[in-house]
Amino acid sequence: MNHQTRRRRRCLTLEINRRIRRRTLDIPCDLCKLIFSREGLQYLSSFNGLRHHTRASCVASRDEGCKICKFIFLAVCKDHDRDWDDNDHLIFRNFPQRSSTNIPGIYSLQCTFEDGLNDSIITINTFAREDNPMSKIVQRRPLYRNVKSDTILLAAKSLLQKCMNPKKPHKHCRYSRDTVLPSRVLDVGALGDSQPTLKLKVNKTETHAPYVALSYCWGPPPASTSHVQPLQLRLENLNTLMAGIDFETLQQSIQDAVFIARELGFRYLWVDALCIIQNCDADKNREISRMSAIYKNATVTIAASSSKSAADGFLSTEVQPYCPEFEFHVPMPDNRMGTVYMSAEPYNPEHHLDTRGWTYQEFMLSSRMLCFSEYELLWQCKEIGLRSVSEGGLEYTQQLEALPWVVFDDDAEPYFGIDDAEKIYIWKTVVQQYTERNLKEPSDRLNAIMGITCELEPLWRQECIYGLWKQWFIELLAWYKPYSEREEQRHIDRAPSWSWASLNGVVRYKGSISTEDAKVLSLTVSAVELTCRILKEDNIKSNDDAFTIHEEPDLIDAATEIGQNGSPIEMAQYLLLGTFKLEGGLEHGIGLLVVEVGTGLYRRVGLVTFRDMKLWDNIESRDVVLEGRIGR
Repeated sequence: MNHQTRRRRRCLTLEINRRIRRRTLDIPCDLCKLIFSREGLQYLSSFNGLRHHTRASCVASRDEGCKICKFIFLAVCKDHDRDWDDNDHLIFRNFPQRSSTNIPGIYSLQCTFEDGLNDSIITINTFAREDNPMSKIVQRRPLYRNVKSDTILLAAKSLLQKCMNPKKPHKHCRYSRDTVLPSRVLDVGALGDSQPTLKLKVNKTETHAPYVALSYCWGPPPASTSHVQPLQLRLENLNTLMAGIDFETLQQSIQDAVFIARELGFRYLWVDALCIIQNCDADKNREISRMSAIYKNATVTIAASSSKSAADGFLSTEVQPYCPEFEFHVPMPDNRMGTVYMSAEPYNPEHHLDTRGWTYQEFMLSSRMLCFSEYELLWQCKEIGLRSVSEGGLEYTQQLEALPWVVFDDDAEPYFGIDDAEKIYIWKTVVQQYTERNLKEPSDRLNAIMGITCELEPLWRQECIYGLWKQWFIELLAWYKPYSEREEQRHIDRAPSWSWASLNGVVRYKGSISTEDAKVLSLTVSAVELTCRILKEDNIKSNDDAFTIHEEPDLIDAATEIGQNGSPIEMAQYLLLGTFKLEGGLEHGIGLLVVEVGTGLYRRVGLVTFRDMKLWDNIESRDVVLEGRIGR
């Protein structure tokens, strides 16, 4: 073996050992080490930024064991995989918080492509613990929950004032123009009272004043009758609560809401448990129908977002601080190891409130919300997405699609939702988002969304019958239950079988119907009469009908439902609604899977699609009636 061969082998051995050592010690590559150094900070803060790897070299570094490169590669490729060429360098720049620009250090890293005209493709938020060497470079610390300090509430007031600035208010947040108080509110005391009182105020005449509303979860009732029952408004204690309420008798979330209302400078607070008579069905029905106005006209809604129960409250600071889960180790100049935590995505808050059915309309109808989240007090209005009330907070994802039908121009018409296509899209989105939520009482399926329908009926000048709008009835019949979400039974005592409200759980819609085949002859709460084509299985002669027809029953066991009427499953029939377009321009037929429960009377049992519309050749239309709601 000559000297040159031995030298090559020795170099190869050293290279293998280097790679193994880097994997073992979690040592980043030189460019990643440069990012988290004093020298690198100068580059990051410069106009040109810090020039990092190309795609090819980032992959090589990742494969050699640099976990930061692996993190960067995955973050960039999540949304920009096709945009990143092999020889295109990444450029990183420091993005300091506006309130902390006087303290040198890394706050957030904005990443662009070298040839991308400085358009940011990802933002990496960086954190370091106070007692770690990395804290000299990275200035963000783990986030401790702070939702009721004077500084935080002052920031919330500032956002509220800016949104409602008389000279330049948010155009899309002009909901609470009508400041008429609800039928009842809690009077939490006048501003400046040294010992504010608390009592129920009943408004027998029209009274104008700003107020706040509370959105919260009631939670389960006390496990034992030996526990003191939560204070609620009832027929027998109405006069007592009007005379005065002992603050200590309130559940913790309501106590917290009273505190926040006072701190924000409001005298009146609406809380359903204390402003709706809980043992009076007539009062409950009346107030539920007014939900749209109550939340729409509240100056701001206080959302106890992370609390699972009213007994828990929402102001507690006993929460573990937030720090991203991705942890990386970087050698520091003093031979110590620094630790940096990084996140490249907006934070997805875990809001228990967002899982409850009743709170969906509260979110949709409120102009402004203060959300008491896991780590921060958040602000949201119709012009500003979910964000911390203070500078330097987390970046948040919005759980729900913002539906701009809740926005009004000065002429009281929506700036979106003018044509039928937009309105249909709006309603389908509402149904899909709402049905993903849970209801303590499934019988509230329609009641818990009544505030939204009551708001839209005069606006759209249409009638909503059991969750479907008359003008787009055929289109809205095309809902279905995803396979994994099928139910065990249908509740036709709640709504007719053709309504999604007859079932619990998630509901989805197919693509929009492009051509309607069925026509509505008459439509009332009691009965639906259509003229349409119906196809019996006996009429299908194709040998590949199983391939051309796709049935999606509503129930886990469709035979159970059909059997209730004494009809075997093979007697199910197909009712053609129309056709819908797939991506690529293909058209398929869509209809209802129905069973005859009387002469010319049909019950829906599922949805069905047809790949071969020739099945309907020579099938004549006829008049049929869809079965109505069957009361107990």
